[in-house]
Amino acid sequence: VADHIEHICEISGNARHVGIGSDLDGGYGTEQTPMGLDKISDLQKILEILATRGFKEGDLEMIAHGNFVQFLRRALPA
Repeated sequence: VADHIEHICEISGNARHVGIGSDLDGGYGTEQTPMGLDKISDLQKILEILATRGFKEGDLEMIAHGNFVQFLRRALPA
């Protein structure tokens, strides 16, 4: 997952075009999730990996939630 996020950031030029979304709400089994992501709290592992690869705190915040929040603010009526 971290490899894919890093690739999107590389081809887009920044971390503004990627976000971590999850369907870890019990709608399907863990056999359909990436290995090592068994519960919602495991999503933090992705951010930890990205941090070791040099992603800055602001970029990690955008990937974790900021990009989705900005998208929703633009897309939904006030």
